[in-house]
Amino acid sequence: MSKGKIIVAMSGGVDSAVTAGLLMEEGYEVIGVNLRTWEYEAPACDTTKKSCCSPEDIRDARDVGLSLNIPFYVIKMEKLFQEKVIDRFVNDYKEGKTPNPCVECNTFVKFGALFDKASALGIDKIATGHYANIVEVDGRYAISNAQDMNKNQAYYLYGLSQENLKNTVFPLGGMTKPEVREIARRMGLPVAEKAESQEICFIPENDYRKFLAKKNIDFTPGVFKLQNGQVIGEHSGKENFTIGQRKGLGIAWKAPLYVISIQDDGTVVLAEERQTFVGSFIVEDLNLQAWAPVLENEGSECRVQVRYRSRPIRAKVVRNENFVEVFPLEEVKGVAPGQSAVFYPLDSDYLLAGGIIRKGSVSTYEKSETILESSELGAGALP
Repeated sequence: MSKGKIIVAMSGGVDSAVTAGLLMEEGYEVIGVNLRTWEYEAPACDTTKKSCCSPEDIRDARDVGLSLNIPFYVIKMEKLFQEKVIDRFVNDYKEGKTPNPCVECNTFVKFGALFDKASALGIDKIATGHYANIVEVDGRYAISNAQDMNKNQAYYLYGLSQENLKNTVFPLGGMTKPEVREIARRMGLPVAEKAESQEICFIPENDYRKFLAKKNIDFTPGVFKLQNGQVIGEHSGKENFTIGQRKGLGIAWKAPLYVISIQDDGTVVLAEERQTFVGSFIVEDLNLQAWAPVLENEGSECRVQVRYRSRPIRAKVVRNENFVEVFPLEEVKGVAPGQSAVFYPLDSDYLLAGGIIRKGSVSTYEKSETILESSELGAGALP
């Protein structure tokens, strides 16, 4: 029996192709859709790599649709992508933040807008090739980690609403990448061996500085300062730097220096590694998934992840009306305003919530010889 219609977001890569094939085998009536959000400038396109937006990728997605004999459509979403992803990307760098375009794309484009399109067609469910799972916790839906932690994309999916989560299918959540490729070979899919790219889809050369220059952004020159206010050099634009950056500063010093703050006037504050550990920070623009009532209590503990590839660390959290203040209980550095932070329970791998790290909220301290045990860090470790 048919399980009904489902829209599969097909990027032109192997993951979404296998997603469509598996759902067909499960009995769904699959409709393939490619979201046209951005078109690479020739000759930057590399047809051997997975992106999701180039003309070659659209053709690959179409070829998969033909191979599976399913309907396939291209939906133009350039305007929405420009507004929600590219404009914010540019503005974040102008404001000294570190943007996270994949979160914005998932929240507003791949799920938000695509659900609207599906609903207009009378279709309730959508599926993607993300490596993640969905669980139900105390009557609420939440993203949980994929089996393959090397591919786990839960961090990027905290922005999904309860309605999104209720009606989304992630067939690859329990698989590894090699298993997915083997299924693609079994199905005879034309993208079975297509390579992946870690680049931001609209920056094919992986050079965001060149992209900002093409957008005619005025770079803000300024000075490098240490935390004590000492000026140790000059630079040609604060937009060239991100929090936690060590290489490419062009500063000779007795020890490696890291960027710990980027100020509106162009000042870039540097510190030695021992001075980069974080005592507290604030996360705003929260989206709650399985937020547990216990975390409403002051001093509750959970785990927080501050970058895609970082390990979640234990922390105390204090929930306010519109934000959460986080006090790490383990060593963490490079907490960057503009990046996302997601929260997990201490003993489970599903998301409680996620949000954006607020600029100006990150409090650092100098690690001394008396602070040796990571479990002792927290509010008391602040200077």
